[in-house]
Amino acid sequence: MRNVYSSAKIFHFPDRLQAIAAGELPAPIHVRLKPTNRCNHRCEYCAFRNPKLYLGEQMHEQDEIPPAKMREIVADLIAMQVRAVTFSGGGEPLRYGFIAETVAQLIAGGIKVALLTNGSRLQGDVASLLARGATWVRISIDAVDRDEYARVRAVAPAEYDRVCENMRAFAARPDRTCLFGVNFIVTRENSHQVLDFLRFARDIGIDHVKVSEVVMATSAEENLRYLTSFYASVKDQLRQAAATLASDRFRIIDKLLTPNAEMESFERGYTRCPMARVLTVIAADLNVYTCQDKAYTASGLLGSIRDCRFADLWQSEPLKRRLQSLDPSRECRHHCVAHGKNLALLDYFEADPEHVDFV
Repeated sequence: MRNVYSSAKIFHFPDRLQAIAAGELPAPIHVRLKPTNRCNHRCEYCAFRNPKLYLGEQMHEQDEIPPAKMREIVADLIAMQVRAVTFSGGGEPLRYGFIAETVAQLIAGGIKVALLTNGSRLQGDVASLLARGATWVRISIDAVDRDEYARVRAVAPAEYDRVCENMRAFAARPDRTCLFGVNFIVTRENSHQVLDFLRFARDIGIDHVKVSEVVMATSAEENLRYLTSFYASVKDQLRQAAATLASDRFRIIDKLLTPNAEMESFERGYTRCPMARVLTVIAADLNVYTCQDKAYTASGLLGSIRDCRFADLWQSEPLKRRLQSLDPSRECRHHCVAHGKNLALLDYFEADPEHVDFV
């Protein structure tokens, strides 16, 4: 399996990079689409529902994209030649009543599709469509036993059994061509179960598991204290897993930040955000946001598509001015999933053209 989590993906789009370097705003390469804010789980660490986090400050759970508006968005994304769409929350994307129709239209229009889900509804016709047509599907999970799963997510213990059965069935589908992964979110409570979960995931046919720590608060210091309480134990389990479980058919993706990197992910020493020009978020409230780390926040708002098309908003002068004025060193003093990618892009843009030949 090649590196599906490569931080260098953006450099496979030199035309977009050249346009950005020239001061233009090309169409985004990747759009995170949040079709609904409704969710059937109540995860205690959910970025949109945890009161210690800034996300969700303007989120209303009843919001979802009306079907006619979604068809308009899909048409714009196809016409703009957006390359990929990931469905995510907000809420649970498979609760959106028009998810199958939307996925099918995007695929027919030549756009690659992916889905982040809690897995509770990964079954039936939509599972068949995703298995054959999506590039990847990932389930977010955080426990190995049903009682802990029920506690963390405020669901009945039987929900864990349902999700596990959906995972087994989806992994085993003979028509599945999409990559099937799991995001295992490490908390203090489940940190001793990482190795057990990786063994379980391998045995039921999951292609890969990405292991990363939960973000518990907006404060870097609070997150650091939390991470250091289990960091060494989890790293030891990951080393054991790499030696005993990993293979060509089952890959373990270690995205657990080091304590130093944890602090770094909350601080920005640069004043531009090139990633906001290549990946954007269209949310269930019909607003467009700079990134998934600033969705449903006033500081992340780029504009509304309630009364206009996404294609028109993307090329509007107010949106361009907002992207131009976005200063991560001032406005993004919080966890940033794009931090490493921004560092690489800024290094690329700032290279002296007279010296690039001296590789």
